[in-house]
Amino acid sequence: MRKLTLLIAAAAAFPAAAQAQELDRASQRLELAAIAPVACVINAPRVGNQANASFSETGSASGQINITEFVDPQSAQPRASSIVLNVPVLCNTSHRVRVTSANGGLLRNGSTGRGGAFAEFVGYTIGIDWLGQSVEFATTSNNASISASQPGRGEAIIRVATPAGGAPLVAGQYRDTIVVEVEPSN
Repeated sequence: MRKLTLLIAAAAAFPAAAQAQELDRASQRLELAAIAPVACVINAPRVGNQANASFSETGSASGQINITEFVDPQSAQPRASSIVLNVPVLCNTSHRVRVTSANGGLLRNGSTGRGGAFAEFVGYTIGIDWLGQSVEFATTSNNASISASQPGRGEAIIRVATPAGGAPLVAGQYRDTIVVEVEPSN
């Protein structure tokens, strides 16, 4: 029993000895900081509804809309077409989505402007839906945009429609380039 008492006494004395030998302590404060850079990203679109039109990717950031039957074979007049593209977009700051038509419509390659009773140009419409806002414009106006005062993530809806009717078209390949941009506001 005596040994047990000594062991208890020694254990009880140890914390007092450790406190008497307390070392000086040093501390250092570290701060963690980071910056989230502006990120505005557009990914490859998915095709929604389509009529007399199709879409094919031509690269990671490009694609081509093809009008299946551009003119009526009996009258050479344009046929209506439409396509809806769902474009995944992310921008972590206030921003603007802008759509631009390079030619202001479908222009015949090698157009001389002297088609006479035949046309060499077809204007069409483009619509954009983004973050609860919508805008539609005639390509002859060349561009339209939607401004967002907050960051946004989701699918921008791009609607492209060509009209039916009008003057018959000169034979040839008709082209336009549509550019969709997401750019930070600040």
